[in-house]
Amino acid sequence: MKTNRSSWMVRNLVLALAGAAIFVGVANAQDTVYAGNFTLPFEAQWGGLTLPAGDYSLKLGYSPAGWDTILIEQDGRKLGMVMSRSHNQDLSSKHSTLVVARSDGRARIVALHVEELRSDFNYGVPRGGARVIASAPELIQRIPLSSNGK
Repeated sequence: MKTNRSSWMVRNLVLALAGAAIFVGVANAQDTVYAGNFTLPFEAQWGGLTLPAGDYSLKLGYSPAGWDTILIEQDGRKLGMVMSRSHNQDLSSKHSTLVVARSDGRARIVALHVEELRSDFNYGVPRGGARVIASAPELIQRIPLSSNGK
């Protein structure tokens, strides 16, 4: 009985360490192609992160696996990463912005537009967040980004 519990604990520990190593490797191995700052005037959900109102910085990178990842920091402290669901070229906008959808008292960051890259990065509803078909209207708000020169 003890050997089953011990092997189960060892297996879970190995899996946890492997997952952490992969996360750290992806976070450090990505090439930063854009860095910027933004101020959220309200709490917002971005992927699995809940960001309270405040000043933030972000780094957009491409991982070796080909994912578009955003590293979000506040006061030099890494808060987490979000990965875009898709991205596409956009030649129309002249400003870098975060696109926020607000409804039912909640705010979700649904897109990042980076004018310097002429690209839009799209984000889905976080896991556990159901998409409601017939709900209150959404207010779309754009939060400006200032570039860090990269």
